[in-house]
Amino acid sequence: MNCLLVINTLSGNASKVKPKELIRKYAAEDDVTVKYILSVDDDYSVDGVEKLIVCGGDGTLNNALNLCHDREIDIYYLPVGTFNETAKGVKGTGICSLAKLGRFGDRDFSYVAAAGSFTDIGQSPSAKSKRRFKIFAYFSKVLAAYKVHQIDAKIESEKLTDQGTYTLIMFSNAVRCFGFRFNRLYRDNSDELQLLLIKAPKKDNLWGRIKMFFPFFRAFFIGFNKEYHGKNLTFVSLSSALVTLLGDTPFCVDGERRVLKGALPLTKEAHRARVFLIKD
Repeated sequence: MNCLLVINTLSGNASKVKPKELIRKYAAEDDVTVKYILSVDDDYSVDGVEKLIVCGGDGTLNNALNLCHDREIDIYYLPVGTFNETAKGVKGTGICSLAKLGRFGDRDFSYVAAAGSFTDIGQSPSAKSKRRFKIFAYFSKVLAAYKVHQIDAKIESEKLTDQGTYTLIMFSNAVRCFGFRFNRLYRDNSDELQLLLIKAPKKDNLWGRIKMFFPFFRAFFIGFNKEYHGKNLTFVSLSSALVTLLGDTPFCVDGERRVLKGALPLTKEAHRARVFLIKD
């Protein structure tokens, strides 16, 4: 069997990867090629690959999932990123199966697709600072990211139709996001995603940021045991939706930046690849 081992050296904890041990455990009888990711522009092909082992953060896994979207292939993922939200959100130890993923537009995601306030923090720190300062590399970016966004959008589903201007739109497929265990409605491999909407204050000024604080505190510091419908805050479970973005909107998709626009379907579905998290 042809196996490709991908090691993202830009990940915060890439130094912990032991290639020989991984090959011995998961590809001892395979013909293995090792690929090191050395820059943000470095990429790889899965043509002819029958087994893929990827070592990196959530973005590394996201890239692998989308490369293999139409492939029947086994993907083994060793989380050595800084946050590793996907791995931390799945219960169990050893080899854990990740059967169902979110899909937004033409991109699969394992734990989040979000736009608006604070969502660009994941792309802000350099690879050098992540390796040196680990999770603390993100903390210095929080204050700069504390601002009101104006995202004009419409969300249509069987359960909810909402149109307005939002400072945060988040589709969650995990109990955790950005270090907060706020989504207690999440269930491993369920058929539903969770949607968090926070309405935008009219202006990005001091008063607007003060008003923004309260729904963010309610969402992330208190969290949700059930669905919530408020004046400025909505949190619901849904299996599919149509999301219409009226302008170019930067999204954080598993830590990777994607600029999206127009009418985009949101679904949760089984992936053709078999995805296994290595949680030793």
